[in-house]
Parts: sequence; structure tokens; C-alpha cells
Amino acid sequence: MGRIARNYPKGKLKLRTPKVVQRDKKYPLYIEYNWQADSVRKSTGISIFIKDWNEKGYGRVGEIRPTTSMDYKYYNSSLHKRIEDIDAKIHKYCEAHQHITSDIIRSFLEDNDEALRPDGGKDFITFAKEMVEKRYDKGKIGVSTWKNAISYLNKFQEYMLMEHKGTHGPHNELIYVADISEDLLLDFRKYRLLAKKKATTVNKTLCPILKACEYACQLGYISHKLNATLQDLYLNEEDKLDEEERNIKYLREKQLQQLSEKYETIIQPRRKEFLEMWLFSFHACGLRMVDMMTLRWKDIDFTNKEIRKVQVKTRNRNTIPLTEPAMRILQKWKGRNKVFVFDLLSENFDLNDSEAIYRRRNSWNNTINTASVSYTHLTLPTT
Repeated sequence: MGRIARNYPKGKLKLRTPKVVQRDKKYPLYIEYNWQADSVRKSTGISIFIKDWNEKGYGRVGEIRPTTSMDYKYYNSSLHKRIEDIDAKIHKYCEAHQHITSDIIRSFLEDNDEALRPDGGKDFITFAKEMVEKRYDKGKIGVSTWKNAISYLNKFQEYMLMEHKGTHGPHNELIYVADISEDLLLDFRKYRLLAKKKATTVNKTLCPILKACEYACQLGYISHKLNATLQDLYLNEEDKLDEEERNIKYLREKQLQQLSEKYETIIQPRRKEFLEMWLFSFHACGLRMVDMMTLRWKDIDFTNKEIRKVQVKTRNRNTIPLTEPAMRILQKWKGRNKVFVFDLLSENFDLNDSEAIYRRRNSWNNTINTASVSYTHLTLPTT
């Protein structure tokens, strides 16, 4: 049976010489690791003659011969101990992660042991912001949630810089993910409460921080016990609901009947159109204003009477059945805009411009709700 291959390299000493060597010249001695066609090396600060070097000594790690006039025992012992220490770090890292890279090996050679931390030396603020960016890129959060989360994390970063509450950095303004603590977040919560004096606002600020803590727990960076403690830092459970959830209003059957009757009596064409949009939203399972605005004719399957659309906020592709009232409304809007159903966007509008979408959403949402609220005292779903 052959030897089992290691999934990590071991270090050795390497005398760096040119193709043509000079016997009366000293050459630098390096610690070297070869891994995946890459050589990672660092100078030992020692130079020796060719005749004083034994490449196969000390189990092929290499050693300085006793022929030299230098204290070869001291240097060999120090160099071999140095390599053994780095080997141990590489082995420990590989056991934890089942892989190793040249960059990690290089960091150990440079005495940077952050890779051995549970969090891999990740800064908490950077970690939290990356998590927010990933959630946005995957369509799990919308533009406003993404922007607010980054803003709240910046406030936490400013607090760390101002109060020096971190564990490293020039001014103790940085903190590793694994070093996040209940005391730190309690202090930050108190600071924000004194500034804002509203539990709801403070909870919004805490939200991206605590979500990052929850994610860190899933990755094994912090313990489940600590994460459970941190998740209890919200000042009031009901304040964790986002603005959209708190503002939900429900339409009663009587109100729907009154609304339909009122629609027939409206004289102003534009106000009637706005009310048609409102009714369409209702009949299309509460379609959000931003999805109403970006609804295209190609999203509608008239044969099967359904909408097949990627939602702007969630990025999920949904299929929504269309009722007969919704189908009748669609027939009224045919021919006005070749691309968008409700003619709220120009035909050449760029749907990849998220900023522009939400600016137009806010403008149209206010206009439509102002037009319909006098009849209904209700509003379209927003986000």
C-alpha cells in the first residue's frame, strides 16, 4: 500500500542559488512551502556558503552543516522549530476547513494567525455589510431595506470609532466577528436610545447587526447561546415588524362594494384610471405598487388568465391568477403603452435602474393614493 497523501504541505529550508554558483559567495536561506504549483517562501535572514548546506538533512527539511564557523546548532534548532510551528498551524487550519490556500500559508509565514480564529479574522462591520449585499443581490431584500441596513451599520461603525469599543485597530475601533458581545451591543443600544428615545428606531438600527450575529452563529463563528442572548436585545417584540407589516389595512366586503359603486360615478378620467389600478391591485392578490408600475404586457397570459412576473422587491417569479374583474380592467388599458400595462413608465424605461424605479414608485404611489383615499381611506400596497 502506498502512503496516504496529505491534503496540506509541509515546510522545508531552501537555499536560493543561481544556475551558476560561486563557492566563495553566500546565498540566502528561505523557508519554503510548495502547494498546488505555487511556491510560498520567506527569507530567514541567514546567508551561508554552498559547502555549509545539507539539503537532505533533518528528514529532507534541510539543515546547516557543522562545518560552518557559525553556531549551526542554534540556527538549525530555531529554523526547524519555526517550520514545525507553521506546519502545526497549517495542519490545524486544514482540520477545521478541509482545505488550504497559498494565501493562508503566506499569512502564517508572516505571523498572521487570524486565519486560525473561528471567524477567520473577519471584521464584524465588513462581514455584516457583505451579508446585506448578498441578500440584496439574491433578491431577498429590496433597495430601501438594503440602503437602511448599510446606513445603520455605518452608525454602529461610527459608535465603535468614537467610543473605542473594539478589540483591535489603531484606536480599538474594529472588532472581529467572534468577539461581538452582549455588553457591547447593550452599550450601543443605550447610546442609540439616548439619541433617539424611540424603541422602534433603535430596533431598526439593531436589526442588521443582529441578523449578522444570527448568520455568524450559523457559520459557527459565535455560539448558539450567545446568539440567543443577542437576539433578545430588541427593546420590544412588536417593534421588530417592518413598516410595511405595521401599516397593513384590510378591506371589508362592504368597503369593496362601496368602492365599486363609487367607481361608476367618477367623472374625472385620470382619477377613474387611478381607481382602476387600485381595484386591479386588489383583484391581483394585492399586487404591490412597484409591481403594478413595472407590469408589462408580456407578463400577462391572457389564455390562462394569469400574471407571470418577477417581483421587484423579492426577485421571486410568481404566478398570480386573474379574476374576471381584473381581466376587464386589462382590456380597458390595451393600446395605451406598448410595453407597460398601466402607462406609468415610458416604453423605453430601464428596469435595471433600481434607483429610478423606486423614485417613480414613490411619486406614483402618493398620486394614486391621494386620488383614491377620499373614497376608500385605504392605500395600495407599497414596497
